[in-house]
Amino acid sequence: MTLIPAISFAKISDFNALISENSKAQNELHNTVQHNLEASREQAAAAEVRERIVVVENSGSSYNAPTRKDLLAFKKEKISHRASEEKQFDRLASEIRGMED
Repeated sequence: MTLIPAISFAKISDFNALISENSKAQNELHNTVQHNLEASREQAAAAEVRERIVVVENSGSSYNAPTRKDLLAFKKEKISHRASEEKQFDRLASEIRGMED
């Protein structure tokens, strides 16, 4: 009868040893995976580094692209835009000249 508790204790201690070995193996696997992940990230980051190419021109010429005033204006400016009085008079004068011709 005294053998049965001893055998059950041996099984429990073996089971505890299995659990501790399993947890150690899991920690080791986790550390290995984490190290491999960091190494692969570093390799990917190193592969994506490119040199900057800068084109410089000494001719001194400038290139101007036509841009509408509306593209550079805020929405509020577009809604409340009103031509100046000088432009309105010029427009009226050109319309009158056009009617006379």
